[in-house]
Amino acid sequence: MAAMADIESFNADAAFAEAMADARVRLEPPVVRERLWPALLAATFFAISALVFATAAILAPPAHLTPIAAVRGPL
Repeated sequence: MAAMADIESFNADAAFAEAMADARVRLEPPVVRERLWPALLAATFFAISALVFATAAILAPPAHLTPIAAVRGPL
């Protein structure tokens, strides 16, 4: 008789809802976290490159070595 009481108290709607909730959780795509290190290393590389090129541009001698007045002639 105990088995009959278990069958009568079984709620099919609740079991179905629980099974559907479990299926939804299992079917959700996994959360993929993007790695930050490649982007951080690339940004650091380009920042250092920009500083090196700016320093070279400031410290480099002028492109023309002769006075401009000698190239133009008298005004």
